[in-house]
Amino acid sequence: MLMNTKKRRAGTALVETALSLGLFTSIVFSLFDFGYVMYMHQTVVSRMQDAARYASLNPTDTTGTKNYVLYRATTGSGTGLFGLQASNVAVARAGSGTGADRITITVSGFAFRLIAPGQCGTAKPITVTAPVEPN
Repeated sequence: MLMNTKKRRAGTALVETALSLGLFTSIVFSLFDFGYVMYMHQTVVSRMQDAARYASLNPTDTTGTKNYVLYRATTGSGTGLFGLQASNVAVARAGSGTGADRITITVSGFAFRLIAPGQCGTAKPITVTAPVEPN
């Protein structure tokens, strides 16, 4: 009789451990995924801010501005940062020749993969705006 009680306790402990471990690992993976997505977002925003600084001094060089977002240089080829393509980056200028002259850079279609099995997504468009420096 005493042996059966010990076996039941051990079996219950294994079930509780399995349930707790599953919950714990899903929380850890979710935290890692959230951190990685935030890292990718902040890296793209940083590149866009650098490109906006370049574009505020060179407002007519839209290709160089796109390349600055992708490669952190005014020239480059292939896939850019995190697999971005030139088609994912849009550069627009509004108010040319006025006091409201601004450059707007938008990255859209930015895809990310998560560590959780089969999980991926597409980020919302990211936009950075900078005033054009007068020459």
